[in-house]
Amino acid sequence: MANQPRNHTEFVYFRFGIIPCTNPLIVMENFEIDSKVTASEVDILGEINKYLKYWYLFVISTLVFFAAAKIYLRYTTPIFETYSEIKILDNSATAFKLPSNAISIFGKTNKPGLDNEMEMIKSYQLMERVVKNLDLTTHYYSVGFLTQKELWKNSPFSIQWLKLPKELETKSVQFTIEVASKGYEIVDAQNGIKSGVIPYHSVHLVSGIPFKISPRLGLNVGGLTGKQFAFELSPLRQTALGLCSGITVKGVANQSDILGLSLTGTNTLKLEATLNEIIKQFDLDGIKDRQLVSQRTIDFVNDRFDFLGKQLDSIETDKEKYKRDNGLTLVDTDIASATKNMEMAKSAIIETENQIELTKYVEQTLFKHNKFESFPLEMGISNTIINQLFGNYNALVIERERLLFSAGENNPKVKIINEQLDVLKKDMFKSIQNYRQELAVSLAKNNSIFRSYTDKFNKIPLYEKFIRSIERQQSIKEALYILLLQKREEAAINVAVTGPSIKVVDYASSNGKAVSPKTDLIYMGSLLIGLLIPFLFVFVKNVLDNKVHNKQELSKLVRDVPIVSEIPFIGDSVKIMTDNDRSLLAESFRILRTNISYLLPLKTGNLAPILFVTSTIKGEGKTFTSINLGMAFATLSKRVLVVGADLRNPQFHTYTNLGKGQVGLSHYLYDPSVDWRNLTVNNQFDNSNLDLIFSGAIPPNPAELLCNGRLELLLNEAKKEYDYIVIDTAPTLLVTDTLTISQLADVTLFVVRADFTEKKLMQYSLELKNKGKLKNLAYVLNNVGVNLGFRSKYGYGYGYGYGYGEDVVKKSVLKEFISKKFNV
Repeated sequence: MANQPRNHTEFVYFRFGIIPCTNPLIVMENFEIDSKVTASEVDILGEINKYLKYWYLFVISTLVFFAAAKIYLRYTTPIFETYSEIKILDNSATAFKLPSNAISIFGKTNKPGLDNEMEMIKSYQLMERVVKNLDLTTHYYSVGFLTQKELWKNSPFSIQWLKLPKELETKSVQFTIEVASKGYEIVDAQNGIKSGVIPYHSVHLVSGIPFKISPRLGLNVGGLTGKQFAFELSPLRQTALGLCSGITVKGVANQSDILGLSLTGTNTLKLEATLNEIIKQFDLDGIKDRQLVSQRTIDFVNDRFDFLGKQLDSIETDKEKYKRDNGLTLVDTDIASATKNMEMAKSAIIETENQIELTKYVEQTLFKHNKFESFPLEMGISNTIINQLFGNYNALVIERERLLFSAGENNPKVKIINEQLDVLKKDMFKSIQNYRQELAVSLAKNNSIFRSYTDKFNKIPLYEKFIRSIERQQSIKEALYILLLQKREEAAINVAVTGPSIKVVDYASSNGKAVSPKTDLIYMGSLLIGLLIPFLFVFVKNVLDNKVHNKQELSKLVRDVPIVSEIPFIGDSVKIMTDNDRSLLAESFRILRTNISYLLPLKTGNLAPILFVTSTIKGEGKTFTSINLGMAFATLSKRVLVVGADLRNPQFHTYTNLGKGQVGLSHYLYDPSVDWRNLTVNNQFDNSNLDLIFSGAIPPNPAELLCNGRLELLLNEAKKEYDYIVIDTAPTLLVTDTLTISQLADVTLFVVRADFTEKKLMQYSLELKNKGKLKNLAYVLNNVGVNLGFRSKYGYGYGYGYGYGEDVVKKSVLKEFISKKFNV
C-alpha cells in the first residue's frame, strides 16, 4: 500500500455538489475560487446569523414587552385633548399701516399683541375665576381595580362642602366611599377599614371639614351598591396653577390673529367646559378692561360734578353779592339806567337853577311892583303855593278895581282889600324866599345825585370787567360741566354697548382618540424595545466576544494562510468516522484529506508525508482531528500511522477502549531497546489500515525526549512502511515540544476551535510561521456550529450530506440544541 500513487481520483466537495476530479491543479484552483466567493458572500450572512441564532430571545423579549404594553394600555387612564380656536379682535384704529420693516412683509411678523394675549390667557387671575366658577377644586372619581376614572357632570353623587369658600381655598381633602343599601361608608385607603353607614344628605366630618353627599336626581342608588367613588378637594391656588401650566396657547399661522387653545385631561366633558369657560372669562376680561376705562371716566366725571357744582355755586354767590353790593343788574341796562339818571339829574339841576333864577326875578318884581297892580300869570315858577298866592293877589286887585269903580277908595271894602293885598304881598315874599331855600336844597341834592350817578357811570367799566371775569369763570365751569356730562353719557353708552374682545372660531371640542398613551406608538415601542434589548445583548456579547467563530473571522485573521477544512460540531455521540460514513463529520474530513494533498510538497520517491497536527492551547481538538484525519486516509486503503506526540497530555485513550497505561512513544524515546513497531495498535476503529502509537507514560522531560533523535529515526523508518504519518503534537503556546520537532513535518495543521480559541492567539501562530518555526502551515477550523445558527447546525449554506445521512444529522443536531438550551 505504501507504493500506491497518491494522485488517484478524489471527490472534492464544492458549494454546488460533489465533483469528481482527477487533476490536482484544477481541484486546487476551484478550491481557491470557492473560498473567495464564500468569504465575500457569507460575511453578510454571518453577521446576520450572529443575531438570528438567538431568535428565541427576540421572540421571548418581543412577547414579554408586547404583553407589558397590553397591560399598560389596559390599566392606564387615557388622556384626551380638547381644542378651540379664537380670533383676537383689534378694537383700535383700523387704518392701513405699512410694516416697519421689509421682513414683516414677506416673512414672519412679530406680534407682541398676540404674545400678550397668550400670556393673559394663561394668567393666574383668569384661571382662578375659571376654577371658582366651575368649582374645579372638587373632583369626582369612579374607583376601579387599579385605576380611577374621573367623573364630571355624570357623577352619580354630588358633594357640598359646608364651609365658606374663603376657608376652603387652602384645604386639601381626599376620601373614598363605598355605596351601601341605605347610604354610604367611608373607606380607609390604608387599612381598608370602613366607617358605619352614613345616610345621604346628612352632615359628616372629614379632616375637620363638614360635607354633605347627595345622589343625583333620578339616580337608582341600589344599582351602585358595593361600588366605590372617590372625592377630592384640592387647594384653589394649586388647581389654578395646574390649569395655567396645563393649557397650551399658540398662533395657528404666522400672519393670523387666530389663537389655538388646547387642554389635556381624562374627562372630555370637563375639558370642554373648562376650555369654554376660559374663553368666556378671557372675553369678559377684555370687555371689562375696555369698560373699566369708561367706568373710570364715569366715576371721574361724577367726582368732578360735585366739585364743579360747588365752584359754580361759589361763583354765582360771589356774582350775586357783588351785584348786590354795587347795585348792579345787567351791565348794558346799568349803563342805560346810569345815563338816563345822569340826564334826569342834569335836567333836575337845570330846572332847579331855572326856578332859582325865576324866584330871584319874581322877588325883584315884587320889590319894583306897584302896590295895586296885578302880576303876570304863568311866570314859570313850579311852586303851586306861590302861583296860588299870585293868583289870589291878582283876584284881589281886580276886586279892588271893581270896588273903586263903584264906591271909590274910601269904601271900607276897598280898605279891607288893600290890607289883604299887603298881607298877600308879604306872604308872597316869604313864600318866594322859602321856595328859593327849597330850591337851593334841591339843587344841592340834585348835584349830589348827579355826582353819584356820574361816579357810578364811571365805575361801570370796572364793574363790567370784574363781572365779565366772574362770568368767564362761570362760563368755563359751565362748559366743563356740560363736557363732562357729555363724556359721562358717552362712557355710559360705551359701558352698555361694549363689544366682545374675541371671536370664537371653534368652541371646545375633543377628539375621541386619546393623545396619551398613544396605542400605536406604545405597541411599536414595545416591539422595538423587545427587539432592541436582545439585539443589544447579542451586540454587546459579540463586541466582548474575542473567540473565533467561523471561517470568515479566521480568514480575516490569517489572510495569507490557507484554511483547509471546517469540522462541524457533532456532539458527544459520534467522535470517529467509519468506513462508508455519510455523515457531515466524514465529509468534512474527506475535504480536509483532499485539500492536504495540494499542500504536500512535490517529492521524489514514495516516502510517506508527515502531517503535524497542533494547536495553540489544549482542548481545541487536535487529537480528535489527528485520529479522524488518519481514518479519512485509511478509508482510501492507505496505510496510515497516527502517533501521539503530546507527551504531557495524552488523549488517545479517550477515543479507544484502551486505558491510560498503554505503552507508547515515551517508552520508545526513553528506551533505545524498544522497537516502535511493537508499540503500534491496529484495528481500533474497525479499519486495519490505521495504526496508532499511544503517547505512553507521561515523562518528566518530554521536550528532551523528543529532541534525542529517536523520533526522527522512527519517522524515517515509518515513511517507508506507511502512506501517511499523522503526528498529534503538543499545543504550541503552552510548551515548546512541538517547536523542537517542527522541522520534521511536511505539513503543519493548526487546529482552531470555533467559539473556544481566542482571536489574539492567531497572531501567535502567524509569528511562528513567519519565523519559520512551523513548516507549510494550514488551519483547520474545528467545532463549527457549536451555537446553533438560523440556517443549520453547520450553517454557511454548504448543506453537507446531499442524501448522505442528512436526516440523522438533523435529528441529532435538534436533539443537541434542545438539550443545551432548555436543559432537557
